[in-house]
Amino acid sequence: MDKLDWILVAAYLAGMAALAIAFRCQRDQPQDFFVAKRNMRWLPIGLSIMATAFSAINYTAFAGEVATEGLYVTLSLPVFVLVAIPITRVIMPFYHRMRLTSVYEYLEWRYDRRVRRLASALFILWRIAWMAVVLYVPSRVLSSITALPLPVWVLITGGVVTIYSAAGGIRAVMWTDVVQVAVLLVGLIVGVAVASAQHTDGLIGILQLGVHDGLARPFYPYDPAMFSLDPRIRITWASALIGTFVAFLARYGADQMVVQRYFTAASLRDAQRGFHLNYLTALLTLGLLALMGFAIHAHAVAAGHWLTPGLRPIDHFTAFVTDLPTGMAGLIVAGLLAATMSSLDSGVNSCATAYMIDFHRRRPDAADDVRTVRLSRVATVVFAALAMIAACFVGNLGSIFEIANRVINGLGSPLLALVLLAMFTRRTNAAGVLIGGIVGAVASVVLTVIVTDLSLHYYAVINLFMVMALCYAASLIAAAFGFGARAG
Repeated sequence: MDKLDWILVAAYLAGMAALAIAFRCQRDQPQDFFVAKRNMRWLPIGLSIMATAFSAINYTAFAGEVATEGLYVTLSLPVFVLVAIPITRVIMPFYHRMRLTSVYEYLEWRYDRRVRRLASALFILWRIAWMAVVLYVPSRVLSSITALPLPVWVLITGGVVTIYSAAGGIRAVMWTDVVQVAVLLVGLIVGVAVASAQHTDGLIGILQLGVHDGLARPFYPYDPAMFSLDPRIRITWASALIGTFVAFLARYGADQMVVQRYFTAASLRDAQRGFHLNYLTALLTLGLLALMGFAIHAHAVAAGHWLTPGLRPIDHFTAFVTDLPTGMAGLIVAGLLAATMSSLDSGVNSCATAYMIDFHRRRPDAADDVRTVRLSRVATVVFAALAMIAACFVGNLGSIFEIANRVINGLGSPLLALVLLAMFTRRTNAAGVLIGGIVGAVASVVLTVIVTDLSLHYYAVINLFMVMALCYAASLIAAAFGFGARAG
């Protein structure tokens, strides 16, 4: 990157830190730090949900997937709209009536404290692993186009996020998310526009080249395997819709990182309108990323390294950014950092909230003091540090797209299983759910690591039903032997 690119990136990082600190929670009240006093409106809620769920994983993996595999990944896009039905009509009203701070508070009411803490611990471990991947992606790109090694970029990015997340709590996180969505969209639009200007026939030429090279598959040329029910095919219509639906239910219905945004809403209607804004913005962003995928492909073809053995999608993305004109690369990197920081800040804040509410200060009346917020800031720093350390080892796990779908989405299913069982069954009990949840979580990890020839989206589905079956069976056995009673 040139000097102007560095200036743009530095200005972005400084601006985010200054903006977030300006929203520093007043009078150190836990209700402000954790749920923004429950007075947020639909605009910041919707954009923050989108920014939270949309990370650097999506930024590089979606575009890289289109650039190398075609439009198979777009088969899952209708799920954004479909999942809104159960989320806005069932999940949101249910949570709104309970006025929760942590999703897993409900599990103690329904089962007992042990189940609540199990769910919260699973969430924290899941999101630390996810944050490590989120940090790794931009750091890998930046280390490739600069002289600074990957751990330095991990420290810079994670450090800025830690500063404003610890200082401002959820309110600062949500308002910085609004700005980061704008930066993200501007970066994508500029990237596609510049790539189009560099191509002889503009955007039309980029699209025509991609279609000629097969990037419009499975639509053109038509791939009949798209409708196959074979679970070993990498991506099919059925696996994309079913698997993504389960993964999105976990994300929007059982993930403290996202659901915490619902808890900040001034009204149920604000939460619902915010969710609709979330998926509309997400669809716009993914459409721009698909165009960037075509642009990355065109750049790789022009540069002559498209068929280079061992060159992964993230390498194509890095090469594309490196060759952009001065200033444009800085905007793309700023957009990449926006995607990273808007997710990372949500992750560390939600992990700190889950720890403080579910482990440290379980009783609501014990949480309203200054000391709680101070300890929450310490927890924020600790979780951010753990994510930064783990980020340095992510590169050995495979491609970013596969990590996202096999590991990240697959490990959200145990949490979803616990929440669904609590909401919709009456025969499950505390002992059975505790045993089934532990065994199911371990089995989900083993399945995700060992089984490699399964369609990417089916890991979430199999893990969900496996954990639900284990919990239900263990509950029946526990009840039969008189171990189904609650533990305080």
